[in-house]
Amino acid sequence: MLVTRVLLIALFGATPLRLASQAIPSPVAEGFDLLVRGQPDSATAVWTTTWVKPEDEAKRQQLSSSFRQLPEIVGQPLGYDLIRIIEVTPHLRRVYVLLRCQRQPVYFLVVLYEPRDRWIVSTINYQTDPDQVLPAALFGAEHPVRP
Repeated sequence: MLVTRVLLIALFGATPLRLASQAIPSPVAEGFDLLVRGQPDSATAVWTTTWVKPEDEAKRQQLSSSFRQLPEIVGQPLGYDLIRIIEVTPHLRRVYVLLRCQRQPVYFLVVLYEPRDRWIVSTINYQTDPDQVLPAALFGAEHPVRP
């Protein structure tokens, strides 16, 4: 009885840690929430708050400009789905997200770094072509559907 109780406590105690590791980190979720609400400049501001080098301003402007064009190109953002989070180290994560838009999806890679006590966005890569963002090994080998 005691062994069963210990196993149940260990099982249920470990589950939230496993689930929490797949939760979208706050700055990523906040930025996507803003994109879906039609606030691309605010999303850019959240994601680039630590980009302080002089050349970062041009990257920030380009990012905002391309996010403002999303509705024309792929339709209004409707929501987003987490594809996968890869923990490279305890302080570095690669977050793959699908932005669901009216006409076609946009695939994102957001690289997060945690130098101290909060996650910051170091890189954002996005494309409508999944092969440009999602590494081939992310899902394993693909096999064609056979009739």
